[in-house]
Amino acid sequence: MTDAPAQAADESAPPVKFWPRGWWRWMEHRIGVVPLPIFLLLAAVLAGLLGRGGRSNEIKVWIAVLALLGFACAEIGKRIPVLRNIGGAAICATFVPSYLDFQHLIAETLARSVTDFTKSTNFLYLFIAAIIVRSVLSMDRAVLI
Repeated sequence: MTDAPAQAADESAPPVKFWPRGWWRWMEHRIGVVPLPIFLLLAAVLAGLLGRGGRSNEIKVWIAVLALLGFACAEIGKRIPVLRNIGGAAICATFVPSYLDFQHLIAETLARSVTDFTKSTNFLYLFIAAIIVRSVLSMDRAVLI
């Protein structure tokens, strides 16, 4: 048996419009820290840039590439059943890109550009410093004192 008053109330409710509530509902879905619509827009822009053969040496472009691919790999690692219990996000974000490059599944332009970026800007030093600072700041205050 269905509840007639509840069903009538559902039918009389106005449909939810996409703007602004539907948009913000999509913005709540995230891949890493990036909202899903922004992630998809960024992926389309970067795919268009790389598809045209463009190689930009600007730091903002390559941070976007690294964030996009890193968060995508981490999201995959969070969804694999056994792997997610042993740190699958970090494992996939670290090793999947290296494996894809080893198997030549990443475009040569992209792999060469990321390598040039990390070597020329010393990005790894910044990344390692950020990891150390995050681990220190996430410690219990009583332990630090």
